[in-house]
Amino acid sequence: MLQQTTVKTVENKILEIINIFPSFNSFKNKRLEHLLKVWSGLGYYKRAENLFKAVTIINNSYNGKLPDDRDSLISLPGVGKYTSSAILAIGHNKKSFPVDINVKRLIQRVSGLKLKDDEIEEILSLACKKKISYRSLAESMMDYSSIICKKNSPECSKCIFSSFCKSAFQSFKNNKNIKKNNKEIDFYLINSPLHICFIKKPKFQFYKNFIHLPSNLDKEFIANLNLKNKEKIKSFKFTITNNLFQINVYKLNLKKLKINNSVWIEKSKTNQLALPTLFKRILN
Repeated sequence: MLQQTTVKTVENKILEIINIFPSFNSFKNKRLEHLLKVWSGLGYYKRAENLFKAVTIINNSYNGKLPDDRDSLISLPGVGKYTSSAILAIGHNKKSFPVDINVKRLIQRVSGLKLKDDEIEEILSLACKKKISYRSLAESMMDYSSIICKKNSPECSKCIFSSFCKSAFQSFKNNKNIKKNNKEIDFYLINSPLHICFIKKPKFQFYKNFIHLPSNLDKEFIANLNLKNKEKIKSFKFTITNNLFQINVYKLNLKKLKINNSVWIEKSKTNQLALPTLFKRILN
C-alpha cells in the first residue's frame, strides 16, 4: 500500500481495509470490485488487482497460508525481490534483508560507496553471522533510515554511526524538480431523470478496472451525443502519478439512450460503486 503513497494516506485507510478483509479467508466469495471500492483513495489500483490475484492463489494453492520460501512468494502477482525479502524477514523472521530506498541510502552514506542492492544484502549477511531477529533488524533499519538518515535533512547529531560515517554532517539538498505532464480533459455527467451514464471501455487509460465517466477522449461514444446544451459545472486540477490534469466537468441532460459500451446507473446507487477519487470528486 505504501508504494508511491504517503504513510498518512495509508493510515487513514488501513483499518477500514483490515475490518473488511481481516484474513486471506475473508477474500473468499468476494469480487475484485469489493476490494477496489475500499481501496479507493489509495491510487495505483494495479496493486489492489495484484493483491486480489495473489490472495486467490494463496487460498487455492497454499491452503490460505502465506508461503515462506522466496520462489513461491515471487510467483505471486505483484511480488518481486524486495517484497519477498520483506515478507521473509518481517513476516517469517527468516534470514533475508529487504533493501528499500531508505536502507540503501543509510548503508551508502555510512560506507561512502555506491552499492547495488545485492551488494548491500551481502554486507548485511556478513555482518549478521550470529543468529538474530531478522524481523527486528529489517524493521529497525527501515525506521532508522527514514527517521534519522533522512533524504534531505539527516539528523547526524543524533546518529549512532556519525563517528565513522563517511557522509556525516554533509549537506544533502534536493535539487531535482520533477516536472509534471500538463494535460486537459473534459468529463461529461450525462443525466437522465434517474440515472447517470458510465462507460465500460474508456480511452482514459487510468483506473482500468473501474467503469468510467465518459470523456472527450471517447470520440466514438461522444459522436452519438448532441453537446450543444452542455453546461460546465466545475473545473479543477488533479494529479495522477506524474500527470497534472486540468479537469473540466460538463453536465448534459438526456434521455436514457442505448449506446454501445454504456452503463446507466441509478443516481441513488452511485455511492455504492467502486470509484476512484477523481470520479467521486466529479460526482460530488
